[in-house]
Amino acid sequence: MQHLGGGLWQLTAAAAVQVYLRVPATNCSAALEARPIQRLVLQWRDGGVTVHVTGDAGVGMLEASTAVIHQGQTRLYEALPLAGFDARARRFWRRVFWLMRIPGGRYLVRLIARRRR
Repeated sequence: MQHLGGGLWQLTAAAAVQVYLRVPATNCSAALEARPIQRLVLQWRDGGVTVHVTGDAGVGMLEASTAVIHQGQTRLYEALPLAGFDARARRFWRRVFWLMRIPGGRYLVRLIARRRR
């Protein structure tokens, strides 16, 4: 849990889930600083979000103007038809980058590329 300033709070769970709360009231820090937070219940309604925070000290409630839940997708790009390299292309680029790492290799690559044009 981290206060980002300006009434914005970031809460991070162990499962890479992040919750961002914008809380306009300044007296809500006691509810959010109850460590560790065991449960967080968000109820969206017109004009804001009601947040129930369960911690060691019991259940606290606060009103937030906005709440955003961000859950990272580890396999996000697997469904997209992205271009990929075949084995031959990977071998070619591996050799090019290997040549670039040796001293003077960049000049050698430039010489080879100039010869092929």
